[in-house]
Amino acid sequence: MNLNLLFSFIAFWSILPNGLCEEVPHSQKNPGTSERPNFVILFADDIGWGDFGANWNPNKDVTPNLNKMAEEGLRLTDFHAGSSVCTPSRAALLTGRLGLRTGVIENFVQDSMGGLPVNETTIAEVLKESGYYTGMIGKWHLGMSHDFHPSSRGFDYYYGLPYSNDMGCVDVPAYNRPECKQCPTQILNDESSDFEGGPVECPSYYTALPLYKDYEIVQQPADLTALGDYYAEKADSFIDAASKSGKPFLLYLAFAHPHVPLAFADRFKNSTDVNTVYADTLFEMDDIIGRVINSLKQSGVYENTLTWFTGDNGPWESKCPYSGSVGPYLGSWLPQTYRGGSTMKTSTWEGGHREPTVIVWPNKIQPNTVSDALTSTLDIFPTLISAAGAKLPDMRKFDGIDLNDFLEGKTTEAHTELFHPNSGDTPINGEIDTVRMGPYKVFWKTGGIQPDCDRRLARVVKHDPPLVFDVVNDPAESTPLTSENTHNLDEIIASATTLRSDLLADIASDNTTVADYSQSSDVLPCCDPTQFYCRCNKQKLMFIPEK
Repeated sequence: MNLNLLFSFIAFWSILPNGLCEEVPHSQKNPGTSERPNFVILFADDIGWGDFGANWNPNKDVTPNLNKMAEEGLRLTDFHAGSSVCTPSRAALLTGRLGLRTGVIENFVQDSMGGLPVNETTIAEVLKESGYYTGMIGKWHLGMSHDFHPSSRGFDYYYGLPYSNDMGCVDVPAYNRPECKQCPTQILNDESSDFEGGPVECPSYYTALPLYKDYEIVQQPADLTALGDYYAEKADSFIDAASKSGKPFLLYLAFAHPHVPLAFADRFKNSTDVNTVYADTLFEMDDIIGRVINSLKQSGVYENTLTWFTGDNGPWESKCPYSGSVGPYLGSWLPQTYRGGSTMKTSTWEGGHREPTVIVWPNKIQPNTVSDALTSTLDIFPTLISAAGAKLPDMRKFDGIDLNDFLEGKTTEAHTELFHPNSGDTPINGEIDTVRMGPYKVFWKTGGIQPDCDRRLARVVKHDPPLVFDVVNDPAESTPLTSENTHNLDEIIASATTLRSDLLADIASDNTTVADYSQSSDVLPCCDPTQFYCRCNKQKLMFIPEK
């Protein structure tokens, strides 16, 4: 057989499910290309608006590759996550729908039976059906039982963590980490315990953090200090193989950074002038982003790739020195009152869901542009589906909008309003307690997590009439508007109330689903139940580049 034909055959088949070729070299400068664009979604975990150096000067040297992306593309300053905690935010990205529609309103845990409902359609499923190769690297957190696994939800290739990096013990040095300790003595000494099932007899937090390739666990506990290099190398291999196939592709890279426990390769220790563990973690994430961009350029597909960076929610304030910066979005009204509580992750204050965002699409997006248009993670789904020439799923209503004309500069308009679901209140039910309408932010409820290095919830307070802030002129949300200083306050409240009522009526008429949040130790991921903590290591030795 002709060797060139053989190599092309191998590259084509290597990115089908369970078969990504991870050793394909960059052997050709100009591989086959597709007229349809490629998509790369870079999704950070618990990152603050102020962590992005192009947004906030104190961190200008911590994110050089992201800053370069801002120079080459569009920086969005008023971009919002679909929720202020991990799971609902990721569901919003992949479906373009709010949690009240998908049923995904809070986080799944290690032993969750369910996940993102199977009758909800993911962006990967739509693009795969349209001829795209689809890969996901990183944190999933939308269910790991077989039917809810990424490889069952439209991704040809998956490599990463099933949920947050603190949801399982680890061995490597990390900051604010759950260590793998011995099971409680009473469990170990209980002669009636059936150890054939191994650590299932221990509480779920004694199970080690697993790392997956497709449906298989390849390392448990995951080596968090090597995870960044793992992800960069897998992304490089996927981009290379997919580019050579001549088919368009989607790569969704969901970082563990900078969610606690903070961990990074040794070469990133004390790597910035900011001189904090958090800054070192950000710097490693930024390095991975630079390596992904370089892979796109080496594979000859950078010019035809839309690369979208953003995050799932704001910093985890209660982690104190291991959380990030919200910049000016402090939510100052809450700590100024007797109620206290965090105004970052889990809350509908700006710091909880306003996310650093930059989009690069050469020849489509004008370089070095900035927009304060109101935009959302919910927009990623319809925007990419439209750019691919695919069709939105039938029998579903969407909360995101198609931003293609906006990205190409044909319009400066985006959303006129956004709806922020609760995430940290008790109970967590995905209700729309906060509405953004132009410059105004209307709260029917306030709450949050106590900022005392603990996870205690602040008291939820209902407001009637609702609190209203002008977040353009008061980004810190420090002083509610009053009838004395705002002549049309009643009209603002009435408009927001109507918008919320119309949304709820629209959801009531939609094809909605309910997520299964039941739990069972039977689904805890374990590569070797004969070993405490489910230990194994099937990872191949890798070349780790020098800094």
